[in-house]
Amino acid sequence: MIFNHIALTAADPSQLTKHRRRRRGFTLLELFLTLSLAVVLMTLVNAAFRFYAVEMDSSDQDMRRTMLASAVMQMIEDDLRASLHPVPLDTSALETLLASTASSATGGGNTGGDPGAAEAAGMDDPALEEEVATSVSGVAVLQTPGLIGDQYQLQIDTSRLPRLEEYTVLMDVDPGNLADLPSDLKTVTYYVQASDAVGVDDPLAKLDASASTGGGLVRRVLDRSATTFASTSGNLSALGQTGELLAPEVTGIEFSYWDGVTWQIEWNSDELGELPLAVKIQMSMLDPLVPEGEQEPRLFSHVVRLPMAKPIEEEEEDDLSGAGL
Repeated sequence: MIFNHIALTAADPSQLTKHRRRRRGFTLLELFLTLSLAVVLMTLVNAAFRFYAVEMDSSDQDMRRTMLASAVMQMIEDDLRASLHPVPLDTSALETLLASTASSATGGGNTGGDPGAAEAAGMDDPALEEEVATSVSGVAVLQTPGLIGDQYQLQIDTSRLPRLEEYTVLMDVDPGNLADLPSDLKTVTYYVQASDAVGVDDPLAKLDASASTGGGLVRRVLDRSATTFASTSGNLSALGQTGELLAPEVTGIEFSYWDGVTWQIEWNSDELGELPLAVKIQMSMLDPLVPEGEQEPRLFSHVVRLPMAKPIEEEEEDDLSGAGL
């Protein structure tokens, strides 16, 4: 066969030329199909990369938002667990001793039930009784350290030893803020600032001169005496501009207070006499770089138990039992 092919080629060289022309390239149909498949493949690869990038970006934002919410919740929990509420001093033994001493000194006990003797001893004098917590233009002033708050704002008195770096505040004080003092008794306040309110400035706004005061979760930590003095002296503007903007992503926060039976939306330790057994924190967050209409707020919830709290029902039962006797 080989010899025959060679013989035919030698006899007719045009056949070899036609054979080579047939094997030289692709046909137009093959080229069109190849280009079509390449376009389809590149479109699928581009869609896959875009989907992966969008999903990774969304997952990264959700993870960052979750980590931020966890850090904020942990900070509020640490402050709540460090809340302080002093136990009233039991002076019943001292009253009994003073009453017996006064009766023995008068020789007959005629003044044992005299209200004047009690007033002389300094007991049960209505003029000496202090009023419960008052409010000056929305800023609460507690007579004794404790907790006061409503559905949208929380104020607690915490007890912590000051750190060494806190003493530098005496040498570097911003004139726009209230001067804080290193002390072991601080008043911590949490609330959400509106985006158009004149209050605490965003530290990142210093990088952009055109940026205005933004909203977000504000945490104010001041010495309790400084907070009380600013509230009672009318220096509320400086008090409202003092604090730290923790998270501009927080658009709303709500507090609920557990009294052992139901969740309350308000709490005053001066009126109720005790701290709440637990505090529920509900927080909503949005991405400030994305328009609000293009996203849904994400909600976070956390319940904090206060170790220094005591049930109020015990005092009520003691009062009822004492009244029955």
